[in-house]
Amino acid sequence: SLCPCQDAPTSEELEQFAKDLKHKRIMLGFTQADVGLALGTLYGRMPCLTTICRFEALQLSFKNMCKLKPLLQRWLNEAENTDNMQEMCNAEQVLAQARKRKRRTSIETNVKGTLESFFRKCVKPSPQEISQIAEDLNLDKDVVRVWFCNRRQKGKRLLLPFGNEAEG
Repeated sequence: SLCPCQDAPTSEELEQFAKDLKHKRIMLGFTQADVGLALGTLYGRMPCLTTICRFEALQLSFKNMCKLKPLLQRWLNEAENTDNMQEMCNAEQVLAQARKRKRRTSIETNVKGTLESFFRKCVKPSPQEISQIAEDLNLDKDVVRVWFCNRRQKGKRLLLPFGNEAEG
């Protein structure tokens, strides 16, 4: 059997469950994001919004659908039990605050120039070098690390014009 679960559901059962899940979720007034946050709060596993969306649209592999079904079934049971609803909502709000994405960093032109000159000397600085660069430029280490990653990718794109991928 492809499915890791003992009592593997059939694809028809998974399809029906996905339909029921979506219908009941909407009826109860939850978004797909709410479901993901609740799974993280209640069970410590937080699938992303895309995963919930793909589950409902039957766009995951059979194996992944099987893995997610028990979690989603538990969430649905909790969601339908109104006693736990307030607790779930409160926990989700706390988690939603913690999970907000970091804003996009904008780097000043002169700082970009300095980063470029570092890049010309060394395209892949060590963690120590990244820390030093970050300190020198008064930037967060992660900002510098991500800038170098993005800059290396940009270099690769410039070397391989679109539609002209390296032949294997």
